Amino acid sequence: MKRPVIRRQFLQVAGGSLAIGLAGCLEDEAETTDDESGDEDDDHDHDHDHDHDDDDENGEEPGSDGLLYAFSPDEIAVVDPDSGEIVDEITDGIDGADWSDPQLTHDYGKLFVGENSLDQLLVIDTASREVIDEVDVGPGVTHIYHPTDDEIWAHADDEGAFYVVDVDSHDVREVVQSGLEDEGHGKLLYHEDMDGVGYATNVNDPGVPVIDLENYERSDFLEFADEDDQGTHYKAYSPSNGLAYVEFGDETVVVDPSEDEVVDTLSFSGGMYLTPDETLMGVLDGDTIRFLDVTDEENEEVGTVEVDGGPDALRYHDGEDGIYAFTANTMDDQGAVIDLESFEVVETITVGDIERPEDAHHLHRSGVAGGGYFLTPAEADGYLTVVDMETFDVVTVEVADGVDTVQYVGDSGVGYTGRIR
Repeated sequence: MKRPVIRRQFLQVAGGSLAIGLAGCLEDEAETTDDESGDEDDDHDHDHDHDHDDDDENGEEPGSDGLLYAFSPDEIAVVDPDSGEIVDEITDGIDGADWSDPQLTHDYGKLFVGENSLDQLLVIDTASREVIDEVDVGPGVTHIYHPTDDEIWAHADDEGAFYVVDVDSHDVREVVQSGLEDEGHGKLLYHEDMDGVGYATNVNDPGVPVIDLENYERSDFLEFADEDDQGTHYKAYSPSNGLAYVEFGDETVVVDPSEDEVVDTLSFSGGMYLTPDETLMGVLDGDTIRFLDVTDEENEEVGTVEVDGGPDALRYHDGEDGIYAFTANTMDDQGAVIDLESFEVVETITVGDIERPEDAHHLHRSGVAGGGYFLTPAEADGYLTVVDMETFDVVTVEVADGVDTVQYVGDSGVGYTGRIR
């Protein structure tokens, strides 16, 4: 099959602070509302070669627990963080791939990952380490979610719509239109406390569409302002106080989902990451990381930390000496370890460099936690960085060119609570 020319995806949104260049948080868009439009196509099925370095002599499947999948354009490497070695590779049928979000299923049995050069989700069986299916979806899939055990929701940015995929059959059950203009990069906020309702963000919409997850529809729209030059992007939910947080331009809007009502507005915005105990939330405000107490409605700022170099996604470690936050920078080859008791950078680590296109206003860098490690790719240097989150020791693993997407099989610190859900 001839692949279309891969476009390096960058999003520039007029208004507010939502001018985002996308090199890792690849953010784009798509179209079709037919139930069949995104169903799997048998003509696309083909076997993917893989070399098992650790197959059991009795023929048992090798498994993936505690391993990391590292996605490059021409192969998927399976890395053992403990040994710092590649233990498997998936190569057949992987040629010039343009990866976006990976998403593990709740039982860690399957890994869905966006492949934007073909407008598909690839489905990987983590027991056999094989690509077992290809699911056609709309173009521009960037973010993938798993709000219920039996469904994957993949957002096609070119349509501003979610493709709802059955975890078992891999059929597209529904296409849910969320964006008001039928386009725009978007995310999905959900939590079991929200009783089957979610909020969708969209960089084109001045508020959040209310999504009925059970009936597959946009049931309402919660407007933040009547301006059309600002949109919504990052989001979070705190189970401790029952409040939702939504980036809106250069502010963070606080919503009470039980009433669909705005209850507060914070004068800063950025990516939001809850600590494992769900009492604090780190907000990336440029080079400043603000930590908020999210156990009540006051949203008190209890500490700020300056990290020069463009810190990105926070991953946490509950260690012997307390909770630490790890982040890798987007504008240099450094990362930081932050003590959440003193709110100070206690260690600066070299994690390698990423590609930085000249026209990108803001970059995202993949980083996950799992097995006691912080793992982040350094695509410009050709390796994967493995940081021991207890000792801060660093090991590098040489990987194929272009690895900018990674996924740990296990509790990987993804999502706004640091869990699969």
